[in-house]
Order: sequence, then C-alpha cells, then structure tokens
Amino acid sequence: MRKPRDSRSFGEFDFVKRFRLSEQIIEQIDLEGDLRVALIFPNTYTVAASSLGFNLVYKWFNKLPRVRCERFFLHRDFQKFYSLETQTPIDEFPIWAFVMHFENDFLNVLWLLRKKRVPIFNNLRRSFDPLIVFGGALTYTDLPIFRFVADVILHGDFEAMLEDLQEVFVYENRDRLIEKISHLDFATVPINNKAHKKVAASQDMNVLVPSSPLISSKGEFANRLLIEIERGCPWNCNFCMMGALKKPVRFLNPQVLKKLLSNSKSVGLIASNVTDYPWLHELIPWFEQRKLRLSFSSLRLDRLDEDFLRLLRMNQQSFTIAPESFSSKIRGILGKNLTDQQILEALLKAKKTGFDEVKIYMIYGLDEESEKELNEISDFINSIKKMGYKKIKLSFNPLVPKRGTRMEFRKMQDVKILKNKIRVIRTLFGHSAQVTFESIQASYLQYLINSADENNSVELIEKLDRTANGSMQISRSDLF
Repeated sequence: MRKPRDSRSFGEFDFVKRFRLSEQIIEQIDLEGDLRVALIFPNTYTVAASSLGFNLVYKWFNKLPRVRCERFFLHRDFQKFYSLETQTPIDEFPIWAFVMHFENDFLNVLWLLRKKRVPIFNNLRRSFDPLIVFGGALTYTDLPIFRFVADVILHGDFEAMLEDLQEVFVYENRDRLIEKISHLDFATVPINNKAHKKVAASQDMNVLVPSSPLISSKGEFANRLLIEIERGCPWNCNFCMMGALKKPVRFLNPQVLKKLLSNSKSVGLIASNVTDYPWLHELIPWFEQRKLRLSFSSLRLDRLDEDFLRLLRMNQQSFTIAPESFSSKIRGILGKNLTDQQILEALLKAKKTGFDEVKIYMIYGLDEESEKELNEISDFINSIKKMGYKKIKLSFNPLVPKRGTRMEFRKMQDVKILKNKIRVIRTLFGHSAQVTFESIQASYLQYLINSADENNSVELIEKLDRTANGSMQISRSDLF
C-alpha cells in the first residue's frame, strides 16, 4: 500500500498503523483472497479490541478460499478509513460487513455510510455501492430496523455458516452475490423479500476453537489472549437476550483449553458466566501451578466458592457481581433466581478471601418498583459495609426491554419517572458507596432501535441519521 501524500491522510494512515503495530500476532492469517471484505466494528479501536467475536469473525472469514478480510474501526476524524492489516482505504472493498453487538452502534453505521456517500436505505443503492452485511450478537433475533439498511443479514454463529459461505463468497457482481446469499437459510435479504429460516448455531466449540488470533494492548482485556470457554447461557433471566437466544449451552473441552494456554501467561476467559464452566474447579490447581494471570468476563455470585475466590483474588483487587436488584420481588420479576441470603453469603465469602472492593450491577426502572424496593438498596449496602468492604461501587442501568426476551413487550419507563428514581437512589447513600447511572438518553436510543417495527423504522432511521451526523438530537418526544 502506497503511503498517502497529503498530511491529513497520512496522519490517519499512521494512526491506524500504530494500533496494528501494537498488536501481538498469535496466528498468521492468510490475506491472499481476491474478494475483499471490510470487517467493520462500528465503534472505536478500544471497544473493538475488547470484542473477541470481532477477531474471531476476522479469522474465520479468512478461512474462505476466495476472501481477503481486513479489520476496520471508526473515528470521527477519519476521512479515508484505512484497514488495520494493510492500511488499505475502505473504498477498495466491495463488501462491508458490520459486527452488530450493540444497538447504539447503529448510529455509527449510519454515520459511516453518510460519510462515504453510500445511501443509508438499501433500496436506493446502486451497482457500484458496497454490499452492506450485518452480523453479530444482535442478529440472533430479528430487528426490523436492520432490514431497511442492510443488504444482507447473517443470523447466528459465524463458524456454523462457513461451509455455505464458501460456495457463495465468489464475487461476480453485486446483484449476483445478493441472489446467491438469498438461498442461505440463515440469511435475511430484504431487497429480495427473503427472510431467514433459522439462526446458525455451532454445535461443537472444539472444531473451530474460539481463541483470538491476536493480542491487543488496548481495551478491557488488554495484553491478554482471549478464549471463549462457554457459548450460550443455562439461565433464563427474563430481561436477557443471551439466555433467551443463544441456547443450547456449549463448552470448550478442558484439554483443548490447556493446549491453548500452554504458551500463554495472561489470559481472558470469555463466557456468559465463567463460574458455570463444568471443569473450572478441576482446572484451578493447574491455573495456580502455571501462575497464569487471568481475567474473567462474567461471574454468577451463587457459584462463587472459596477456591475460585482465592484464584480470583490472586489476579485482581476487586470483583464484580450482578444481582440486578436487592429486592426479592424485583429479582423475581426479572427472573434472577437469587435469594438475599445467597447474595450476602457470596459477599461474605469474598471478604474472607481478602477482597475489600466490589462492583455491583443493578437494574432499575420497572413499573412494579416503588420507593419501598428502592429503599431496600440502602439496607443491603449497610449490611455490606458492616462486612468491612472499603469500596462499594454501584452501577445502575434502566430496564431496556429487548426483543426475543420475555420482557420484549414491556415499555421503557418515562424519563421523568426514571430521573425521579435516580434522585431517590442518590439520596440513599451519601458517601457509603460510589454510584453511577447509565445515560437515560443512550438507554432510550437502545430501546428505540431494538423495539422499532416495520411501521416506524424508516422515520426513526431518518432521525437517527440526522442525529448521527450532527444536524439534530433525538428529542424527548421521540422517546415515547
């Protein structure tokens, strides 16, 4: 790739290249295919680097004989949008595949399309426009709003699609490629009025092992090899898309995991709940003997015992739990089958293991929630303080009903009600805990995108497009 000559483009080129040079390559990826696919994480490099799924799709796309897949991330100052692998401008790629993990990244997709003069609606695209493909966690269900923007939506586990995609991803022309994809059962092709018949599911994680081909120095799991040890979730929380849409639960064989870790010292284990991994306790002595530096994506508090907490304490100063509520009534509605005693026992075990800091994720904003339930938070925090914890962090998120879950037909609470609940919660603590709240605006955007239907999607996309490109903000009247 020839370096750009103008200073602005060179600055962007060098900015992207420095991220690439900061990565440690674990597996060499073949970039010899003649069909160029731009794999785009519609957010910053730091967020992209925290996504194992993004790097797995990159690795597996390049297993297709004719495909040359390169990674892209977004930055508001970008003009050319260079790939991480070879710093090739995105305009040279006929296929743009977006990894859609988070609803609010949809605005960044609209921003990029507008920036590169690609029509945001699929029915307006021309033969020379890139083919816009959506995949990722949000495709395990069917979000109607995506059908107006994506040319193709691939639903489910990417590795389960590879055999079929191998026959399809041979580029002839845009229309011919769309037509071939239309015959795949896991594909939605809106322009051809073709809906998907199934969600692709990989039945065995040990065939194509979900380990990252590279280690990034950035992100939530910086300088760690990321390995997925569980896919799906055995639990059935009423608000969670993971438990509702990613069954059956599958696990990585412990012998395969050991082999992957044979040359690694810093590892991030990815799962819906690491503590659900059946061979975890069998592996703890092995982890300790090898003095591995471990990070864990998620824990379930009723599965925390002394052995695991000891391992956890060797690797970090604080730990995180997600009871979602300190009210048994609200936990029952959420489908979080934990008792007050289980929560307190887990916290007491962790304190005895040596932890002085805990972060607790909470959900608020249910219609059934009154000041009585909110006041129970204060009682619990007082109990935790008495255990001797020096730092308690509470992170509150409003309930965002999600498509495909048991709560999908609920409405998100009115902004005034949510703001009043925030005021009540803030008055409960003083200096006894650090309290943060997810942005109500960002949460409502998430709700709007997830719950939009065929009747309001076009109008919403137009508003989101203007918002993403800075000409308007979503007003309060748009939130209801």
